[in-house]
Amino acid sequence: EGAEGVAVADPNTQSNPSQENQELRSMAFTTKKYAPLTFFLVFIICTIPTISAFLAAHAATDASASRPRSSQKMMQRKQSTTNNDSSATTTRILPEAVTPPLFSPTSKYHPDQIGLSQRRRWLVVDFDGTCTEDDTTPLLPRLAAFAAHRQRSSIIAAATASGEDVNNDESAKSNDMEKEAANNNNRIHKQDLERRLSQFQQLEDEFMKRFGEAKSTLLSNNNVSGEEEQQSMHDVLDALDAPSTIVTQMVSESGVLDGLGHVDARGLEGILQLGGVSTINTNAGLDSSEKNGESGVGEHAIDATLDGDETNDDGFDKVVVRLRNGCEGTLVRILSESKNKSCLGWSLAVLSINWCPALIDATLIQPVLKKRRSILRVNSCETEIPIWSNNVNGEGIVSLHVPGALAKRDRIMELRRHIQQTSDSSNVIVYVGDSSTDLAALLEADIGIIMGKSSSTTMIAERWGIQLVPLRHRSQHGFGGSLDEDVGNWRKKKLLWTVESWQEIDEMLIELDQHWS
Repeated sequence: EGAEGVAVADPNTQSNPSQENQELRSMAFTTKKYAPLTFFLVFIICTIPTISAFLAAHAATDASASRPRSSQKMMQRKQSTTNNDSSATTTRILPEAVTPPLFSPTSKYHPDQIGLSQRRRWLVVDFDGTCTEDDTTPLLPRLAAFAAHRQRSSIIAAATASGEDVNNDESAKSNDMEKEAANNNNRIHKQDLERRLSQFQQLEDEFMKRFGEAKSTLLSNNNVSGEEEQQSMHDVLDALDAPSTIVTQMVSESGVLDGLGHVDARGLEGILQLGGVSTINTNAGLDSSEKNGESGVGEHAIDATLDGDETNDDGFDKVVVRLRNGCEGTLVRILSESKNKSCLGWSLAVLSINWCPALIDATLIQPVLKKRRSILRVNSCETEIPIWSNNVNGEGIVSLHVPGALAKRDRIMELRRHIQQTSDSSNVIVYVGDSSTDLAALLEADIGIIMGKSSSTTMIAERWGIQLVPLRHRSQHGFGGSLDEDVGNWRKKKLLWTVESWQEIDEMLIELDQHWS
């Protein structure tokens, strides 16, 4: 069942293991005679990442230099950190952002394939705060720390396997060395986790300061002229995304996500705890500008500290991710009922500025596909759910394929062009988001739905004459009549719908199904 059905944009961004990890693996000697020496060397070498991490933390630069606020590309930067044990330097190069194609050549939705012409109704959803209860960005450093811990554990396990047939005395020594190496690895993990969380909290604070200043400056000016109205709104949205872009660059330079890109959805299974009760502790998130700062500090935050009740396969606390009530059920229903409706069924895609597509895959896509297979009583399916998001590689460097609001809008526009090129029949794109980062995409979609309440989104909507109407009042605005004409009118009128739950969205989608059945 693995990663079935997932189409992640730009799959080649995953990096090979670093040279340091290759050197660590080479220490797993195959000669049984040297097993005790192996454990001793593993014990010593496992301390190297900790030393390097602390040196890197002090060497991280304050990337506060200004940049053009309308720029959507990352500038190349280099950061060198010097290791005390050698004169060599490690250079971290931040790549220039390149937007991958909407569909890969192997995707069934590629224009050369037949899938796009058979799927003309699309539900595109944001991830953080829309499908999840909370922003998952503060969890990423913790996931990266777990990934590094598991990699060290695999080295110790390989060394253990090399000494299975030694005599009793050597076996006892090997067991002692094994326990000592494991304990040392656990100690390293806790120190590494504390360092990453502490450093990431500083970056969160920097983001919140920058975003607060941008929001105060940009939204305090009420002078809007007629011809420049639309362009001005896009400029404001782009400028509100600038703090996230700058701090994302700082995150890449810091190495706080180092190792995260080596883990896929299957690798996250033992770390993540889906559902459960999360502990309120941390407040900010770099992924979404207002998901954390609008309803009280830490009011809906996910636990990203060392405390917790659940433990993962390694004996440490699990990382908890909770989906919004009704989200999974709605997505499963539209995919399950689309089985025998080749021309009428729904397609699903995720459009997110999240840095980790593997997290989206593990917490949303795979659970939905698993439940769909269970309902249909099949062992496999060819359902393809594209993930259009940013990406972090094995060295913790983030590539911004979807840097913000205008990039999301461009993706919806590109999807519309693809659909219109394949058929002349009617089509519809429904987009669900929850913040100002989603606003431009919401306006571009045929039906734009805002989940929850965002003060920035409301403020921008009021300033630029965007109508926000509760979805439950849709019948008063022509929903259910000549729907094909009404959809076009809603876009012209700049009308967006607001909801408090996924149940409201599900009811609306059922109504659309009945209209087009």
